[in-house]
Amino acid sequence: MEEILRSETDGFQVRKTKIIATIGPASRSPEKLRDLMRSGMNVVRLNFSHGSHEEHSETLRRIREASEELDIPVAVLQDLSGPKIRITKIEEDFQQVNDGDEITLQYGPGKMSSARTVYLETLDPVEFLLPGHQVLLADGILELRALEVRENSVRCAVSKGGRIRSRVGIAFPDSEINLPATTDKDFRDLAWGIENRVDYVAISFVNSASDITTLREEIERKNGHSKIIAKIERKTALRNIQEILQASDGLMVARGDLGLELPLEKVPRVQKKLIEDANYCGVPVIVATQMLHSMVNSVRPTRAEASDIATAVMSGADALMLSEETAIGENPVLALKTLGKIAFEAEREFDFGEYKFRLKESDTETIPDAVSYAAAAAAIKVKASALVACTETGNSARLIAKYRPQQPLFGASSSPETIRRMCLYWGVQPIEFHVPESHRGELETALERVQEVGNFPNGSRAVITAGLNVRTPGSTSVLEIRELSSKK
Repeated sequence: MEEILRSETDGFQVRKTKIIATIGPASRSPEKLRDLMRSGMNVVRLNFSHGSHEEHSETLRRIREASEELDIPVAVLQDLSGPKIRITKIEEDFQQVNDGDEITLQYGPGKMSSARTVYLETLDPVEFLLPGHQVLLADGILELRALEVRENSVRCAVSKGGRIRSRVGIAFPDSEINLPATTDKDFRDLAWGIENRVDYVAISFVNSASDITTLREEIERKNGHSKIIAKIERKTALRNIQEILQASDGLMVARGDLGLELPLEKVPRVQKKLIEDANYCGVPVIVATQMLHSMVNSVRPTRAEASDIATAVMSGADALMLSEETAIGENPVLALKTLGKIAFEAEREFDFGEYKFRLKESDTETIPDAVSYAAAAAAIKVKASALVACTETGNSARLIAKYRPQQPLFGASSSPETIRRMCLYWGVQPIEFHVPESHRGELETALERVQEVGNFPNGSRAVITAGLNVRTPGSTSVLEIRELSSKK
């Protein structure tokens, strides 16, 4: 217990779990963006369920200017809205409804909703609702029950009241609704993302690997390079999770909509299993939704939220995501700092032994995977101060991160895109350096930069991986153990 109460750390210590912050009205100013970057934001999320291309372009310009000014790399995640069913704008932007009130649901894109009549933008509720069916709004904060299906509307009773805000999501857990993962709007938004060279694209409401393949083909057709994050929100995605993992570059456990598709008591088990499956495949996994929801309006989290965050970290999550907390919350920077502190403390209790047992025999797929496993093991054997992955694509850094090394892990690259991409990978500290013509020069240059950044003394050991051909991406096949010996 005394050890837990002491908070001192030795050597080069940074938070290994990455933080994604959604940018919105509360955080898009240049000052707030700089504060978030200084406070440990690794990835910015642009939510395309809201805002115009012009607004997102201005936000992106500010993000990149702040990143360059502070010399802090951040990745940009474009989150496509997908076929999420939303209500229209509501009078005065929100309305209060109480238990026992009656509400009529109707199809009416462009019409103004009220506390008595709520219009849906995408679908006609008459086509799939039946008396007795449950209806959930705002990730289940409000609950209705269908009473009567009429010719053009559905009469509902409010089971659980609250505030209805403009354009909140609406879900029908008792109804079978089959919608494509990518809409025409998503393809228009994707074109914006490709043009603006976003680092990651999140695809909502994935059903199968074919949804991801369709998106990737569109990215490649337009000569884009964005990596794809599959958001797991549907039961069908859970049934097809292995093929989705093989097709995607990352996974998001989107607990908001997932908690509407499944009984809430099953969500923690599903989250744990998704993290384990993603870890085994070496696919970065993000846990999202209501990580610190109380801090939208409060300056302190609940004890339950702190435990929830710690559980996600200790289960093996690569990253945690803030949504409303930073987009519209009253204290976006404080929320991010709070999340970072809880995650950092939870990492102290990460069970490396149990984790390594879970990944048993997962290093047999490729030579880079085998080299990455060997590097993580060698770092423990020789008591290395650092692990270094020289990488042009970021893949070798990602694969080493898969094995959760206890030593500081540096991803060294000459590619600005790769530097940003590695901001999502667990434990990876991206560093930029100029790649010389030779393999030997590459190692020397990378080690000099690592020693400078980490302030390691001469004589410290480092395990470093690279490819014999420094100009061939994805050719990692070399592992060396070196002593740091800066001449500065």
